Amino acid sequence: MKSTIIFYIICFYSLLVSGCKFDEIKSIATTGSMSIDVDENIEPLMKAEITEFERLNPEAKINMKSTPTANAFADLINGDTKLIVVTRNFTEDEKAALLKNKLELKEYPLAVDGIGFIVNVKNPVTRVTSVDLKNIFSGENKLWTDIKSQNEEQNSEAKKFFKGPLNNIKIFIQRKNSATNKYFQDSVLKNLEYSNSAIVCSTSVQMLNSVRENENAIGIISMNWLSKGEQDTIDTTVATLRVSKVRENGIQEDFAEFHQGLLFNEKYPYRRTVYVFCTEQGIQLSTGFITFLLNTDGQKIVLKNSLVPVRTPVRTIQLN
Repeated sequence: MKSTIIFYIICFYSLLVSGCKFDEIKSIATTGSMSIDVDENIEPLMKAEITEFERLNPEAKINMKSTPTANAFADLINGDTKLIVVTRNFTEDEKAALLKNKLELKEYPLAVDGIGFIVNVKNPVTRVTSVDLKNIFSGENKLWTDIKSQNEEQNSEAKKFFKGPLNNIKIFIQRKNSATNKYFQDSVLKNLEYSNSAIVCSTSVQMLNSVRENENAIGIISMNWLSKGEQDTIDTTVATLRVSKVRENGIQEDFAEFHQGLLFNEKYPYRRTVYVFCTEQGIQLSTGFITFLLNTDGQKIVLKNSLVPVRTPVRTIQLN
Protein backbone atom coordinates (compact mmCIF):
# COMPACT_ATOMS: atom_id res chain seq x y z
CA MET A 1 0.00 0.00 0.00
CA LYS A 2 1.30 3.48 -0.82
CA SER A 3 2.61 5.42 2.12
CA THR A 4 1.48 8.95 2.67
CA ILE A 5 3.47 11.81 4.17
CA ILE A 6 1.63 15.00 5.01
CA PHE A 7 3.55 18.27 5.11
CA TYR A 8 2.17 21.50 6.53
CA ILE A 9 2.94 24.88 5.00
CA ILE A 10 1.61 27.46 7.39
CA CYS A 11 0.98 31.15 6.95
CA PHE A 12 -0.01 32.82 10.21
CA TYR A 13 -1.80 36.14 10.38
CA SER A 14 -2.69 38.52 13.19
CA LEU A 15 -6.25 38.54 14.52
CA LEU A 16 -8.09 41.64 15.69
CA VAL A 17 -10.70 41.25 18.45
CA SER A 18 -13.81 43.45 18.50
CA GLY A 19 -12.13 45.99 16.22
CA CYS A 20 -9.49 46.85 18.84
CA LYS A 21 -5.76 46.43 18.30
CA PHE A 22 -4.17 44.11 20.81
CA ASP A 23 -1.52 46.62 21.92
CA GLU A 24 -4.24 49.07 23.01
CA ILE A 25 -5.80 46.58 25.44
CA LYS A 26 -2.63 44.79 26.52
CA SER A 27 -2.37 46.39 29.97
CA ILE A 28 -5.86 45.19 30.90
CA ALA A 29 -5.99 41.92 28.97
CA THR A 30 -2.68 40.47 30.14
CA THR A 31 -2.71 41.10 33.89
CA GLY A 32 -4.55 39.56 36.82
CA SER A 33 -5.86 36.04 37.37
CA MET A 34 -8.80 33.91 36.32
CA SER A 35 -10.02 30.32 36.59
CA ILE A 36 -11.12 28.26 33.62
CA ASP A 37 -12.64 24.81 33.08
CA VAL A 38 -11.10 22.56 30.45
CA ASP A 39 -12.48 19.35 28.98
CA GLU A 40 -10.24 16.52 30.23
CA ASN A 41 -9.83 15.31 26.64
CA ILE A 42 -7.80 18.41 25.71
CA GLU A 43 -5.95 18.91 28.97
CA PRO A 44 -2.46 18.52 27.40
CA LEU A 45 -3.18 21.18 24.76
CA MET A 46 -4.50 23.69 27.26
CA LYS A 47 -1.64 23.13 29.70
CA ALA A 48 0.75 24.03 26.88
CA GLU A 49 -1.35 27.06 25.87
CA ILE A 50 -1.49 28.40 29.43
CA THR A 51 2.24 27.84 30.01
CA GLU A 52 3.14 29.86 26.91
CA PHE A 53 0.60 32.62 27.62
CA GLU A 54 1.94 33.08 31.16
CA ARG A 55 5.53 33.06 29.86
CA LEU A 56 4.69 35.88 27.47
CA ASN A 57 2.62 37.70 30.09
CA PRO A 58 4.28 37.27 33.52
CA GLU A 59 1.62 39.34 35.29
CA ALA A 60 -1.15 36.93 34.20
CA LYS A 61 -2.18 33.80 36.08
CA ILE A 62 -4.66 31.25 34.71
CA ASN A 63 -5.87 28.49 37.00
CA MET A 64 -7.08 25.49 35.01
CA LYS A 65 -9.50 22.84 36.24
CA SER A 66 -9.60 19.66 34.15
CA THR A 67 -13.10 18.21 34.26
CA PRO A 68 -15.63 16.16 32.25
CA THR A 69 -17.44 18.16 29.58
CA ALA A 70 -20.84 18.17 31.23
CA ASN A 71 -19.31 19.53 34.44
CA ALA A 72 -17.60 22.36 32.53
CA PHE A 73 -20.91 23.43 31.00
CA ALA A 74 -22.60 23.29 34.42
CA ASP A 75 -19.88 25.49 35.94
CA LEU A 76 -20.27 28.04 33.13
CA ILE A 77 -24.06 28.12 33.40
CA ASN A 78 -23.96 28.42 37.19
CA GLY A 79 -21.40 31.23 37.08
CA ASP A 80 -18.65 29.24 38.79
CA THR A 81 -16.37 30.02 35.84
CA LYS A 82 -16.48 32.54 33.02
CA LEU A 83 -14.52 30.58 30.40
CA ILE A 84 -14.48 26.94 29.33
CA VAL A 85 -12.71 25.00 26.58
CA VAL A 86 -14.66 21.91 25.49
CA THR A 87 -15.04 19.41 22.65
CA ARG A 88 -18.73 19.79 21.89
CA ASN A 89 -21.41 22.46 21.70
CA PHE A 90 -24.33 23.00 24.08
CA THR A 91 -27.17 20.51 24.34
CA GLU A 92 -30.72 21.84 24.10
CA ASP A 93 -31.12 21.56 27.89
CA GLU A 94 -27.87 23.47 28.45
CA LYS A 95 -28.98 26.19 26.02
CA ALA A 96 -32.25 26.52 27.91
CA ALA A 97 -30.39 26.88 31.22
CA LEU A 98 -28.11 29.49 29.66
CA LEU A 99 -31.12 31.53 28.55
CA LYS A 100 -32.81 31.13 31.93
CA ASN A 101 -29.74 32.57 33.65
CA LYS A 102 -29.64 35.43 31.11
CA LEU A 103 -26.01 34.83 30.24
CA GLU A 104 -24.45 36.43 27.17
CA LEU A 105 -22.17 33.95 25.46
CA LYS A 106 -19.18 34.34 23.17
CA GLU A 107 -18.19 31.30 21.09
CA TYR A 108 -14.85 30.68 19.35
CA PRO A 109 -13.80 27.54 17.44
CA LEU A 110 -10.21 26.80 18.50
CA ALA A 111 -9.09 23.55 16.87
CA VAL A 112 -10.13 20.23 15.36
CA ASP A 113 -9.47 17.12 17.43
CA GLY A 114 -10.02 13.48 16.48
CA ILE A 115 -11.31 10.34 18.16
CA GLY A 116 -9.05 7.32 17.78
CA PHE A 117 -9.27 3.66 18.70
CA ILE A 118 -6.28 2.14 20.43
CA VAL A 119 -5.16 -1.41 21.07
CA ASN A 120 -2.15 -3.03 22.68
CA VAL A 121 0.99 -2.89 20.54
CA LYS A 122 1.06 -6.71 20.39
CA ASN A 123 -2.44 -6.88 18.88
CA PRO A 124 -2.23 -8.06 15.23
CA VAL A 125 -5.53 -6.34 14.34
CA THR A 126 -4.70 -3.11 12.53
CA ARG A 127 -7.84 -2.35 10.49
CA VAL A 128 -11.49 -2.16 11.43
CA THR A 129 -14.64 -0.78 9.85
CA SER A 130 -17.19 1.40 11.60
CA VAL A 131 -19.45 -1.69 11.68
CA ASP A 132 -16.70 -3.63 13.47
CA LEU A 133 -16.41 -0.84 16.05
CA LYS A 134 -20.17 -0.81 16.60
CA ASN A 135 -20.23 -4.58 17.05
CA ILE A 136 -17.25 -4.54 19.42
CA PHE A 137 -18.36 -1.74 21.71
CA SER A 138 -22.01 -2.86 21.81
CA GLY A 139 -20.90 -6.36 22.79
CA GLU A 140 -22.21 -8.11 19.67
CA ASN A 141 -18.67 -9.25 18.86
CA LYS A 142 -17.08 -10.62 22.01
CA LEU A 143 -14.00 -12.27 20.49
CA TRP A 144 -11.17 -10.75 18.48
CA THR A 145 -11.49 -13.59 15.98
CA ASP A 146 -15.12 -12.50 15.36
CA ILE A 147 -13.68 -9.61 13.34
CA LYS A 148 -13.40 -10.73 9.74
CA SER A 149 -11.17 -8.34 7.84
CA GLN A 150 -10.84 -7.96 4.09
CA ASN A 151 -7.14 -8.44 4.84
CA GLU A 152 -6.64 -12.21 5.08
CA GLU A 153 -3.21 -11.76 6.64
CA GLN A 154 -4.79 -9.89 9.55
CA ASN A 155 -7.36 -12.68 10.00
CA SER A 156 -4.62 -15.31 9.98
CA GLU A 157 -2.41 -13.42 12.47
CA ALA A 158 -5.37 -12.79 14.79
CA LYS A 159 -6.26 -16.49 14.77
CA LYS A 160 -2.69 -17.38 15.73
CA PHE A 161 -2.37 -14.73 18.44
CA PHE A 162 -5.71 -14.85 20.21
CA LYS A 163 -5.97 -18.17 22.05
CA GLY A 164 -8.17 -19.04 25.04
CA PRO A 165 -9.14 -16.16 27.37
CA LEU A 166 -6.88 -13.78 25.42
CA ASN A 167 -9.42 -13.92 22.59
CA ASN A 168 -12.01 -12.12 24.74
CA ILE A 169 -12.22 -8.45 23.75
CA LYS A 170 -11.61 -6.23 26.77
CA ILE A 171 -13.41 -2.92 26.22
CA PHE A 172 -12.43 0.36 27.88
CA ILE A 173 -14.66 3.44 27.52
CA GLN A 174 -14.72 6.99 28.88
CA ARG A 175 -17.14 7.98 31.62
CA LYS A 176 -20.70 8.96 30.83
CA ASN A 177 -20.36 12.72 31.33
CA SER A 178 -17.44 12.86 28.89
CA ALA A 179 -18.03 14.37 25.44
CA THR A 180 -16.11 11.46 23.93
CA ASN A 181 -18.52 8.93 25.41
CA LYS A 182 -21.50 10.73 23.89
CA TYR A 183 -19.77 11.42 20.56
CA PHE A 184 -18.95 7.75 20.09
CA GLN A 185 -22.44 6.64 21.06
CA ASP A 186 -23.99 9.04 18.53
CA SER A 187 -21.48 8.57 15.69
CA VAL A 188 -20.58 4.89 15.91
CA LEU A 189 -23.01 3.03 18.14
CA LYS A 190 -25.93 4.94 16.59
CA ASN A 191 -27.53 5.26 20.04
CA LEU A 192 -27.04 1.60 20.98
CA GLU A 193 -25.85 1.01 24.53
CA TYR A 194 -22.28 0.14 25.36
CA SER A 195 -21.56 -3.50 26.21
CA ASN A 196 -22.29 -4.46 29.84
CA SER A 197 -18.72 -5.75 30.05
CA ALA A 198 -17.18 -2.37 29.13
CA ILE A 199 -14.87 -0.96 31.81
CA VAL A 200 -15.21 2.76 32.49
CA CYS A 201 -12.03 4.84 32.72
CA SER A 202 -12.26 8.08 34.66
CA THR A 203 -9.34 9.73 32.83
CA SER A 204 -7.47 9.46 29.55
CA VAL A 205 -4.33 8.51 31.48
CA GLN A 206 -6.19 5.52 32.91
CA MET A 207 -7.43 4.64 29.41
CA LEU A 208 -3.90 4.62 27.98
CA ASN A 209 -2.48 2.58 30.86
CA SER A 210 -5.31 0.03 30.64
CA VAL A 211 -4.66 -0.59 26.96
CA ARG A 212 -0.89 -0.80 27.51
CA GLU A 213 -1.39 -3.42 30.24
CA ASN A 214 -3.91 -5.68 28.46
CA GLU A 215 -3.02 -7.45 25.22
CA ASN A 216 -6.70 -7.98 24.36
CA ALA A 217 -7.80 -4.40 25.11
CA ILE A 218 -9.42 -1.76 22.95
CA GLY A 219 -10.07 1.83 24.01
CA ILE A 220 -11.19 5.25 22.81
CA ILE A 221 -8.87 8.26 23.01
CA SER A 222 -8.59 11.79 21.64
CA MET A 223 -5.70 12.78 19.41
CA ASN A 224 -4.57 15.33 21.99
CA TRP A 225 -3.74 12.60 24.52
CA LEU A 226 -1.77 10.63 21.92
CA SER A 227 0.28 13.65 20.87
CA LYS A 228 3.82 13.88 22.23
CA GLY A 229 3.75 17.66 21.85
CA GLU A 230 5.75 17.49 18.63
CA GLN A 231 3.88 18.09 15.40
CA ASP A 232 2.72 14.87 13.73
CA THR A 233 4.35 12.69 16.43
CA ILE A 234 2.19 10.43 18.57
CA ASP A 235 2.56 7.93 21.40
CA THR A 236 3.78 4.54 20.16
CA THR A 237 3.24 2.66 23.44
CA VAL A 238 -0.25 1.92 22.09
CA ALA A 239 -1.32 1.14 18.52
CA THR A 240 -3.98 3.12 16.67
CA LEU A 241 -6.40 1.35 14.34
CA ARG A 242 -6.98 2.32 10.74
CA VAL A 243 -10.70 2.91 10.29
CA SER A 244 -13.01 2.56 7.31
CA LYS A 245 -16.42 4.16 7.65
CA VAL A 246 -19.36 2.27 6.16
CA ARG A 247 -22.02 4.75 5.10
CA GLU A 248 -25.75 4.31 5.59
CA ASN A 249 -26.10 3.35 1.90
CA GLY A 250 -23.55 0.56 2.34
CA ILE A 251 -20.67 2.27 0.52
CA GLN A 252 -17.40 1.69 2.34
CA GLU A 253 -14.75 4.43 2.49
CA ASP A 254 -11.01 3.81 2.37
CA PHE A 255 -9.20 2.82 5.53
CA ALA A 256 -7.71 5.92 7.12
CA GLU A 257 -4.87 6.20 9.61
CA PHE A 258 -5.41 8.26 12.78
CA HIS A 259 -3.18 11.10 11.62
CA GLN A 260 -3.08 14.89 11.93
CA GLY A 261 -3.06 15.44 8.16
CA LEU A 262 -6.02 13.11 7.64
CA LEU A 263 -7.97 14.97 10.31
CA PHE A 264 -7.32 18.17 8.39
CA ASN A 265 -8.45 16.88 5.00
CA GLU A 266 -11.37 14.96 6.56
CA LYS A 267 -10.20 11.57 5.31
CA TYR A 268 -10.26 10.24 8.87
CA PRO A 269 -13.97 9.98 9.76
CA TYR A 270 -14.14 10.80 13.47
CA ARG A 271 -13.23 14.43 14.12
CA ARG A 272 -14.75 17.21 16.21
CA THR A 273 -14.33 20.91 16.91
CA VAL A 274 -12.78 22.26 20.10
CA TYR A 275 -14.63 25.38 21.32
CA VAL A 276 -13.90 28.24 23.67
CA PHE A 277 -17.02 29.62 25.38
CA CYS A 278 -16.89 32.78 27.48
CA THR A 279 -19.57 34.70 29.40
CA GLU A 280 -17.30 37.53 30.52
CA GLN A 281 -18.08 40.87 28.89
CA GLY A 282 -15.80 43.80 28.13
CA ILE A 283 -12.02 43.79 28.06
CA GLN A 284 -10.69 41.40 30.70
CA LEU A 285 -7.89 38.85 31.08
CA SER A 286 -10.15 36.44 29.19
CA THR A 287 -9.98 38.82 26.20
CA GLY A 288 -6.22 38.60 26.08
CA PHE A 289 -6.17 34.83 26.55
CA ILE A 290 -8.75 34.21 23.80
CA THR A 291 -6.84 36.55 21.47
CA PHE A 292 -3.67 34.56 22.19
CA LEU A 293 -5.42 31.21 21.55
CA LEU A 294 -6.74 32.33 18.17
CA ASN A 295 -3.62 34.19 17.12
CA THR A 296 -0.28 32.99 15.79
CA ASP A 297 1.28 31.78 19.04
CA GLY A 298 -1.79 29.89 20.24
CA GLN A 299 -2.46 28.25 16.89
CA LYS A 300 1.17 27.13 16.62
CA ILE A 301 0.63 25.21 19.86
CA VAL A 302 -2.51 23.60 18.42
CA LEU A 303 -0.47 22.41 15.44
CA LYS A 304 2.40 21.22 17.63
CA ASN A 305 -0.02 19.10 19.67
CA SER A 306 -1.10 17.22 16.51
CA LEU A 307 -4.51 18.91 16.29
CA VAL A 308 -5.71 21.00 13.37
CA PRO A 309 -5.70 24.81 13.71
CA VAL A 310 -8.92 26.54 12.69
CA ARG A 311 -7.49 30.05 12.26
CA THR A 312 -4.56 29.08 10.09
CA PRO A 313 -4.46 28.42 6.34
CA VAL A 314 -2.93 24.97 5.87
CA ARG A 315 -1.85 23.34 2.61
CA THR A 316 -1.10 19.62 2.45
CA ILE A 317 1.22 17.96 -0.04
CA GLN A 318 0.78 14.23 -0.57
CA LEU A 319 3.75 12.16 -1.70
CA ASN A 320 3.08 8.63 -2.95
